[in-house]
Amino acid sequence: MKRLVNIFKYILFLGIGVFLFYLAMLGVIRGPQLVESPSVRFEMGSGHSDCDNGLSGLRVSAADKALRGTPYQVTDTLGNVILSGAFVNEAMDEKEYVSECLSPGHYNFVLPEPPEGEYSFAIQGVDLTDQLINDMKRASIPGIALSFLFGYLAIVSRGIRWQYLLEPLGYKPKTINAVNSVAFAYFANTFVPRSGELARCAALNQSDDIPVDKLFGTVISERVVDMVMLVIFMSVALISNLDAFQTLLDLSIGGGEEVNEEDSNLLVTIGLVAMGVVVALGFMFRRSIMASKLYGKVKGFLGGVGDGLKSVLKMKRRGAFIFHTFFIWGMYFGMAYVIYMSIDATSHMTVTQSLFVMVAGGFGMILPAPGGIGSYHWTVKLGFIALGMSGALGFAVANVMWLTQTVMIVVTGGIGYLLLMWGNIRKERQANAAE
Repeated sequence: MKRLVNIFKYILFLGIGVFLFYLAMLGVIRGPQLVESPSVRFEMGSGHSDCDNGLSGLRVSAADKALRGTPYQVTDTLGNVILSGAFVNEAMDEKEYVSECLSPGHYNFVLPEPPEGEYSFAIQGVDLTDQLINDMKRASIPGIALSFLFGYLAIVSRGIRWQYLLEPLGYKPKTINAVNSVAFAYFANTFVPRSGELARCAALNQSDDIPVDKLFGTVISERVVDMVMLVIFMSVALISNLDAFQTLLDLSIGGGEEVNEEDSNLLVTIGLVAMGVVVALGFMFRRSIMASKLYGKVKGFLGGVGDGLKSVLKMKRRGAFIFHTFFIWGMYFGMAYVIYMSIDATSHMTVTQSLFVMVAGGFGMILPAPGGIGSYHWTVKLGFIALGMSGALGFAVANVMWLTQTVMIVVTGGIGYLLLMWGNIRKERQANAAE
């Protein structure tokens, strides 16, 4: 029965991840594309709306009232005018918009008499697949190679750091076995979420004869330290990108659409009221809560967190452990940052903006979808939009990052597993020969 439940959970989260990937991809094949110039070249795919006879729907919207009444033209690649008209006002949403049906193909949207000053409009329903592919191709090979290397260095450093936690317990596993066990853990997590912790403990148990319960205890201590580092990174990203963080929350709540200020204030008010009610109820029923099993589990978990931090403070090689902790998280940031710097369209991103996108992607990895597929792409895309950048560009960068790190994990984890197996076979042969 438990196996069936696990299979159901796996299929469920895989389905959610694939659905989120589809939603992120949908924004690419259907726009929107933000434009701040009097002309833009675009491509219409097929089946993007309810237009009849195989036509696709083009919608150009702009909240800027300066565009009201501005004439527009849709031309083909030879410059022939296919459609013409003017921006009109839709009373329902108070946006200047254009709505047309076009055959699949390449076109130009032109403002023959653009208004003075700054303006912008969004083209929706367009196919940005070519732009997606071009953005992905712009990632340089050296940048991808560095990201691959930084990702593996984090694994190596994590394996070495694990040894420091085992030393006070009287165990000294081989460095190569510890590193390969961590690499195998990432490999296992890619296919079966949340299985890596147990997988690496079992692997090191087989190679170095260390009890699994002792190994698992050190893994919990590692998770406590990593949680502290995650809070630090999140805090820096939040403080340095407050506006973008608010936008990211609005996009997440609005399903990809920004929530207006009134709705945002209402949500904050509801949240504060709900927190007040929870605190009041908790105070009223505090004795019943303290006697419940759930309270005991939470108290035990927090106690374990405290014990994990204490074990770190008591270890002999505390300085080396702290160094590797910061090195690991530095590599996590570096493997994303080098990708951003290797693409022209993202090379202008600041360190804090890169950190913000990294944290946004980290939120996506919370969902236990295999390898973070879909959820990672979705949150990175929202992170780019929150920073005022193209969602299609964010999706392209997410693809490059995800593919690079997935290949790194599969390659290094697969090799690590084979090396561990070979080491175990040699150990068994030596044991049999000694007998």
